[in-house]
Amino acid sequence: MSNLAEKIRIEVRNQGSEEKAEQTRKYFREHVETHGLSSSQAKDIAKKFYPVLDGSLDNAIKLTEELLKDRNLSYSGVALHILQRFERKIGPEHFHIFDRWVDYLDNWATTDQLSTHMICASIKKDPALAHKLLEWTKSENRWRRRASAVSLVPLARRGELLDVVFKVSNELMTDEEDMVQKGVGWLIKEASKKHPYEVRKYLLEWREQTSALILRYASEKLPDDMRVLKTK
Repeated sequence: MSNLAEKIRIEVRNQGSEEKAEQTRKYFREHVETHGLSSSQAKDIAKKFYPVLDGSLDNAIKLTEELLKDRNLSYSGVALHILQRFERKIGPEHFHIFDRWVDYLDNWATTDQLSTHMICASIKKDPALAHKLLEWTKSENRWRRRASAVSLVPLARRGELLDVVFKVSNELMTDEEDMVQKGVGWLIKEASKKHPYEVRKYLLEWREQTSALILRYASEKLPDDMRVLKTK
């Protein structure tokens, strides 16, 4: 997969520009390596190179890992868009691979793309894997802690695994990192779409201990009279 990975790097560099890279970096508090691709450009490059893999999930995984190791937002974005095309083939047996990949993460965008697609796909086919996310909440790596919440977002949106949503959230409600706070707030917000009363009760229980940021994010989709915000 090294030759294919290098062809993708060249294509990314050809389509990117330093001006677009500088614009992209404004969306991140931490420094990110990037060539400034737009999401549509990343998807187009993924579409171009996807056929070369000839339907092989194993090769797609090898390619994605090689490009993730570069820790470059643009390379990672293309690689994950390619792998998303294999999402239906992803199963619980791949979770350990994605667990390893979390250590390559260094920004919220790549974290969220990996979490809401690949990691979630594994958990969807074996919900028992969700207990691994509880272990991630204890990590010193803030991106792993964010991933522990964000990986459940698509399932929470459908009203699934509410007990796990609350268990993971319990471990993150006093997290001091704002990127983690935004992740858990997002998770609870998605759960509120199907379970507004349960979520409101949960937020009331945490109102005095958690941050205003989490409460604001988590309450966004609740009716105005049900929102839970910090007391003055």
